[in-house]
Order: sequence, then structure tokens, then C-alpha cells
Amino acid sequence: MQTVHILVVDDEPSVRIMLDAALRSHGYRVQSVGTGAEARALIDEQEFDIILLDLRLGDSDGIEVLQEIKLRWPATEVILLTAHGSINSAISALRHGAFDYLLKPAQVHDIRERVERGLNRRRVALQRTDLLQRISDSARALGVMDSTGGEMPTASSSSDRIEVGPLLLDLRRHGVSLGGHTLSLTRTEFSLLTALAQQPDTALSYSILSEAVYGRAQPEDEARALLRPHIARLRHKLESTTVAGVQLVSIRSMGYMLQTE
Repeated sequence: MQTVHILVVDDEPSVRIMLDAALRSHGYRVQSVGTGAEARALIDEQEFDIILLDLRLGDSDGIEVLQEIKLRWPATEVILLTAHGSINSAISALRHGAFDYLLKPAQVHDIRERVERGLNRRRVALQRTDLLQRISDSARALGVMDSTGGEMPTASSSSDRIEVGPLLLDLRRHGVSLGGHTLSLTRTEFSLLTALAQQPDTALSYSILSEAVYGRAQPEDEARALLRPHIARLRHKLESTTVAGVQLVSIRSMGYMLQTE
């Protein structure tokens, strides 16, 4: 694996300093923040291997932050930091997707042991996902057949790119260009556009798109609320080039579609 990237979220500076030192000395790359708002801003833009999350933050409910992390990055393992007084809450949080919990103050060897076990579980999950993706890619390479036995129309694509009219997505480098204009997209925007570009001129429901972006389908209302701000920014970036040929359109009460002209 590449260098492990860990996020520490705790409103106590002394705890952040201790965890940062303990993890960096083990060769991990570490970022530390003191609020839920700062954590949300980071996880919206990047994926972490492990997140050490205080259950009681000054500005946020740790359980809510945990749920947002698992929605955005299902494979990220979250280890809760909790005091003795809230151990029941920590155990309850395991049902919301947390990997494990640590009682504060935690010993360095306990911290490293939990992190290593979390990384091992994440490694297994990613290998499983990669295997499923290879199976899916192999099936697509054999040709997707419709009910009449003919091949379904798809976007022009290869294993590392998708091309829809003037729109080109480089899946290997996470690069996007529209009519020669390079677009700077967040990971969420890139995932959304990839899902839409794989099936141009096809309306995709909020639930289907949320599964493509977050790894699992959400109820339509929740999925719509999660996707709306990202769709708005993505549409603005596409339209800012003034290049004709593709358009991101909303399908009322249903979802979104990448429409070709």
C-alpha cells in the first residue's frame, strides 16, 4: 500500500498532539483537526484510510460525523475516541459503521494495534471491491446485450477512459476535459460525472447515483439532498466552458441525466 493517510478529529489539543506523534513515529501520514466542521470539509475532498474520531466534539455530534464519513467513504475505517462516561454510546456507534473504539487516555501500543487492525480490514475490503470491478469490466468487455440480442449503445470507452462527444474522462488520472478545456473536479464530482457518462442520455435515479458515489444506495430523499450541491457545482463547471455537445439536466422527481446534443 501507499503511505497510510490518517485523520485525527478531537477538540482537545493535547490529545491531537499525542496521537499525531504516536502515529507519525510509526510512518503514517497524519492530519489533525479540532472540529466536526473541519473534518467534514476534509472528507468532502479526500479519502482517508483511517479516521480517529472523538465521540463528543464541541461543535458536532460524533455519531453524525461518523455517518457522514461512512456515506462518503464506506471503506474508510473509523476508530472512536471516547471517555469512560460515554462508553455505551461508543458501543452503540459500532452499529453505525465504526470499526472500534479507544478509551481516553489511550496507550500508544493500543492506538497502533487498533490502527493496524483497521488497516487490515480496509485492505481486505478494497481487494474485494477490486475483484468485483474486474468481474464487471470483464462482463462489459464481452458486450452488454439487450433483450433482443443486440448490443446496447454505450459511451465510447476503454479500460481507462470514457468519451461522450466533446467530453473526455481519464479514469486512470481522474482527469476531465470538455472540448479541450480541462475541468478541475472534486472526487465526488468526478464520481458523479463518471456514472452519468457511462450511460449518456439515460435518466439515473438519485438512489443509483448515490450508490455510484458513496458505495451504497440511499433512500431517494436522502440521496437527492446529498447529491444536489455537488450536481450544482458540477453543472456550473461544465457550463462555464460554453462548449456545446453535452448537458447535465435534472429529471423532475427522478434524478439526473447527461444529455448529448
